[in-house]
Amino acid sequence: MRKLTYMFKHKDKHQLCLGFFAKTLLFISCCLLPQLMFGVVKLPKLVSDNMVLQRNVNLPIWGTAAVGENVTVTFNGQAHSMLTPASGKWEITLSPLTAGGPYTMVIAGSNTITLSNILVGDVYLASGQSNMELEFDYGSASSFYADEIAASANANIRQFKVSKSVLPATDDVAATPYGWQAAAPANMRHFSMVAYFFARDLYSKYGVPIGIINSTYGGTIIESWISHEGLINFPNLYNQSPPSIADTNPSILHNSMISPLLKCKIKGVLWYQGESNVANAFEYRSLFPALISDFRAKFNAPNLPFLYVQLANYSGVTNPQQTSQIAELREAQALAQTISNTAMVVSHETGLSGVDIHPIWKLPVALRLSAAAQNRIYGETNVAYISPSYLSSVVSGNKMIVTFKNVGTGLNQVGATLNQFTIAGADKVYKTAIATITGTNTVEVSAATVASPMYVRYAWADNPRNANLYNSSNLPAESFRSDQPSESVSFTAVPFNTGNLVVTRYGDGNVLPATDTTVPIFLDEYSNAGVKRNVDRPMPNIAGNYGAGIANLISGRHSVGVEALLSLSENKKYLAFAANNLTAGVPVNAVGSKTIAVLSADGALNTNTTANWGVARTATVNNDLSRVYYISQTQGLSYVPYQSTGANVVLAAGENGYRSAAIYNGQLYVSTGVSPATQIYAEVTRQVSTLGTGMPTANTQILM
Repeated sequence: MRKLTYMFKHKDKHQLCLGFFAKTLLFISCCLLPQLMFGVVKLPKLVSDNMVLQRNVNLPIWGTAAVGENVTVTFNGQAHSMLTPASGKWEITLSPLTAGGPYTMVIAGSNTITLSNILVGDVYLASGQSNMELEFDYGSASSFYADEIAASANANIRQFKVSKSVLPATDDVAATPYGWQAAAPANMRHFSMVAYFFARDLYSKYGVPIGIINSTYGGTIIESWISHEGLINFPNLYNQSPPSIADTNPSILHNSMISPLLKCKIKGVLWYQGESNVANAFEYRSLFPALISDFRAKFNAPNLPFLYVQLANYSGVTNPQQTSQIAELREAQALAQTISNTAMVVSHETGLSGVDIHPIWKLPVALRLSAAAQNRIYGETNVAYISPSYLSSVVSGNKMIVTFKNVGTGLNQVGATLNQFTIAGADKVYKTAIATITGTNTVEVSAATVASPMYVRYAWADNPRNANLYNSSNLPAESFRSDQPSESVSFTAVPFNTGNLVVTRYGDGNVLPATDTTVPIFLDEYSNAGVKRNVDRPMPNIAGNYGAGIANLISGRHSVGVEALLSLSENKKYLAFAANNLTAGVPVNAVGSKTIAVLSADGALNTNTTANWGVARTATVNNDLSRVYYISQTQGLSYVPYQSTGANVVLAAGENGYRSAAIYNGQLYVSTGVSPATQIYAEVTRQVSTLGTGMPTANTQILM
């Protein structure tokens, strides 16, 4: 009892002492937080013993250390130092290195790390889902490739396998049990079959060490591999907030399995994915180019070579097959060949069993990828890698003559009968056809049950296992259909050229639209010499109706010729304009919400911001997109948060008085015409004014 009494009597004194101690400790902890977080020099898992570094490029080496700690990297005759900045993260760049090794690297700070057995050569990122992931211990692969596994020992071919993860974005990959491994019989069970055979073929030809970064995850969709920023053209994905963590969430695998690799310099990308996207095959036409663009942007390599595999044959055999989502996915992949520095290899005859979604015959796939790399990356233009593909078809009586391109010295067939051609009349009911090679690049196709043919297909099926048309380089012909789907291809971002002029065009540019109707909006880009580029760059609307020029312009009694006027952000990264979310040609209302479109310099379009006050005419944005301002016909100047459909705030009211808005040195400016005073609005006179202080978001502001 005395002790309790004593403690209560001296409560204030004890609290004072304890409080002082706690505050002192907190102060010391805060001061030492970066040191406590990073402490000694540490390296990411990718920078380790046995690693392969990319030759002939400026090469970053990175890690963490205590703030202010001097870190020195010594490697192959180079020594570079830096003081660790306040972030606790350091990065030192080595000058370009030629192929060779093994070498030793020393990273020294308060501690010293020595990395050994390092090679310099070519590094490839292998990514996608299970068919890229499949290792030599999958199913019967170990027996099928027993001889290759036994002869696999090669210290100059190495793989770093990224562990599967759905963790939030970090600076390092999740724990990996293997690190960098050299090819060897005992290690083949961890190696991607496609990536290994690709590396083996390149090494046998060039003698340059090959490193593979294997970042794969079976059963995953392409949306999960694209960064959040890369999904800006897909509002339904960009705005998702999934309730739980799953490998199907948009961007989740980019964050956990690609983002930690972005400092690494790579020679190119190997991609094999799509099986999990057959249900949205048509959207893949836009998603796949978005992925390629996103990888190039994130790796800061605008022309990064991107080599990919078209889906193999799998599932049950149906002949003729009238519809096929798998064939549509292959078609979407084939369309991406128009993107610069990409290459596709066909694999629809590599499924030996025919029904397995995971064919083990990966060697021909890898050799075709290697041929593509030799041509596109290593400059061996005499190496053929492009498969024959459909060029045109014409009707000749009861037959169709199909012309192919990329045939080399001529088309060939394997076997006595040319398979997998089907033909249809106006009813589009396809029948199995008799096909005959009739020339260097032509095939004659007919069916006794189709008297008046109109359409032809080849290998258009889930499982065209007996497809047997090849070119002179023994490359299989692409599947195709001459009847194209009715939907139009969705908008794909196309970068603008620095210094070019961008002009809004209404419809064909000859006349204004009829009163109160809409016409497509186009942005025409001109060089300083007046040469037009991207003649038809349509702007899609919110609803995703992506036909030519759909994102539309209201015109007529209220807004003739004043909508879709462009505004450039102060940092010159964003164009903004206001437009209607309506289909071309439909009647429009004189009042109502408008879309504020924001277009970035790389061509990515965001249409998720809605102007709710009045009839928006023009819009502008600030450098980080935290402010969107628009001028409307009936409400003056308003603010709306980026990607918001509500929360519009009228900053300065005045009917018809406001003309344009712009931001300069962080200050919002407006230009105004003459607007007489009314019962609601004050008089507005002609002037250029500041509006409030800085970039205001609350009403009501004063013109100064």
